[in-house]
Amino acid sequence: MKKKIIIQINFNNVSVGSIPKLSEDWINQRISIFMKYTFKSLTLQTSQDFSAYVLYDESTTAIIKKALSNYPSLPENIIFIKPKEFQKQVINNIKGYDYLYIVHLASDDMYHKSFIQLLHEFSPKEDTIALVPQYGYAYDSIQNRLGKFFFWLPSYGATIYKVKDFLQGKRHNFGWRDALKVPNEFINVKEPIWINHVHSQNSAIWFEKVLSWRSKFVKDACDLNPWTNSERSSAHFGPEITDKNEIKRILEDFMGK
Repeated sequence: MKKKIIIQINFNNVSVGSIPKLSEDWINQRISIFMKYTFKSLTLQTSQDFSAYVLYDESTTAIIKKALSNYPSLPENIIFIKPKEFQKQVINNIKGYDYLYIVHLASDDMYHKSFIQLLHEFSPKEDTIALVPQYGYAYDSIQNRLGKFFFWLPSYGATIYKVKDFLQGKRHNFGWRDALKVPNEFINVKEPIWINHVHSQNSAIWFEKVLSWRSKFVKDACDLNPWTNSERSSAHFGPEITDKNEIKRILEDFMGK
């Protein structure tokens, strides 16, 4: 069974509130964050058998190219691309494979270095179309604070297609908010496999918000059993890791030294 793993990273192609994602300042700062964290996580993967596409708004092509020119050339399997070209690339890449895994990652977050290899080795059930990893870390790179984080519906999972179906135009009609409502399996159970990155430009989450998800009834968020209830949310943080050497060691497994 041959798998093609494609990582989809939305850079500035999706609008979020009033965030100025088309401005040169925003793009320059976010590409800097991408290179320092997400890019390192991708190149650290023990398996490089994947293609990562970073989707950007077509109107910002010149700004994107200018920003990228300040860095070494990207490897062949990490590509900045316009959304309208993305589907064409996917179709070209999956010919000759049996299964397509579309994996999601934000342009500032990170996977554990073993994540792609684990996806290649994982054997899902025949009807599974969503893989859900509920265990990770929250990391504040401004304050250098890190802690275990359980989140019932993270956006780091994978959507599975049979290649023959995808080439015939079949698309699963669900977003990650619905991943527990479709045939799914939990992966990396009780093993932190992703980092949700808190930084100065992250408007969706901040460390004080994460701290509010601590509970006196939960000592270790990664000891929790998988959450299966699609009608209710579940998020837990803790413990916070305070040993600086331990923080450094953990981060090295996600972004190298």
